[in-house]
Amino acid sequence: MTLGVPIVVLQYDQLPHFNVTNLKSSTQSIQVDSDSDQPFLSTRSISTYPTLPGGEKDGDPIADKLFVQVHKNRAVLAIADGCNWGKRPAMAARDAIAAFAEYFNERQNEINTLQDAGHFLLRAFCEAHNKIVEGKPDIWEAGTTTLLGGLVLEFEQQQQQPSSSSSSNKDENGEEVISNGSGSSNGNGNGNGSGSSGNQSSPKWGFLCASVGDCKAFLVSHKRKEATDVTNGNRCNLSDTRDPGGRLGPYVGQGWPDLRNLKLYFTFCEENDIALIVSDGVHDNLDPIMLGKTPDEVNIDAKGWEDLPQDDLLRAKTQFMKSLLEEMIFNNPDEKISPTDITNKIIDHCSTVTKNAREFMQEFPNKKQPNDYREYPGKMDHTTVVAYKIGSGNSSSF
Repeated sequence: MTLGVPIVVLQYDQLPHFNVTNLKSSTQSIQVDSDSDQPFLSTRSISTYPTLPGGEKDGDPIADKLFVQVHKNRAVLAIADGCNWGKRPAMAARDAIAAFAEYFNERQNEINTLQDAGHFLLRAFCEAHNKIVEGKPDIWEAGTTTLLGGLVLEFEQQQQQPSSSSSSNKDENGEEVISNGSGSSNGNGNGNGSGSSGNQSSPKWGFLCASVGDCKAFLVSHKRKEATDVTNGNRCNLSDTRDPGGRLGPYVGQGWPDLRNLKLYFTFCEENDIALIVSDGVHDNLDPIMLGKTPDEVNIDAKGWEDLPQDDLLRAKTQFMKSLLEEMIFNNPDEKISPTDITNKIIDHCSTVTKNAREFMQEFPNKKQPNDYREYPGKMDHTTVVAYKIGSGNSSSF
């Protein structure tokens, strides 16, 4: 597979075969579950909803919960976004994050391969669902939540010797390709972890995440000045932001979770890349429709967004989101990006975009928000960002 090009799989045994380095310095790891700024990590969570006459924010309590654990050669990142407002969604998100964190705290030293990591991510999601419904006399009393959990992993380094079966280490665009000489390089899970062809070492870092619902993961490359949607296509319903595509907690059948879009996502990454995970309160404000853009304004040949087939609509939204993120993050080409810079820019963007709608609702609290995204762009929501700088250099900060 090409460096920086994600793959999507339904089962952990479809992931490429790579050995993970042993966990280093767990006793000196850091763990955060609220706003934090470090040289290699920044987390922010706000509400962009209006302030009510009594002084409270509409939609409180914030139903986004986060968890980050950073080791010298590994990081665990997670966001849960409770579905709807109120205490039950917030408790569901809290319980999901707590179970996810506890599961990985107990199993960090058992992750020996990329497939182990994928297996444990899916098991952690099972634990999260069970925790949400635990102890409820009536299972339907529990709330529901989306969940995205990711691992930044360091791989063991192996030298790949040239062989007649090795595939080219450049694609048709001249980009580096991670190939194995004995299988496909298109991300179908047949890799054996031996790295790119020639006398080159295998990739050192990988970003693996599982997602149910509509939180998103991005990879930001400082070297290529590029943002990649690792979870591209995870929101099934592109025309209705109220449908996250899946959730944990009782929702279908006899109280089962909605797993329609539960998938694993993986991409190789490089030192100093930024692993970025966000709730939909962020990426909905990177959506051209929510920003009041017409198709022709973003060079799409269609009279209206509803005229586009779903595949074309996804492609257009993804490209717009990517371009907007890159413009936001790399607006100064000479500036060295940091996790704090990224979270500040994203949070400022979401707050600014939703300003008109928020002020309207504060002035007219008993009225319905106008359905006019040109005059009142964006979507007010609970808005959470986690940005982590990848690299062993983080160990100097412990």
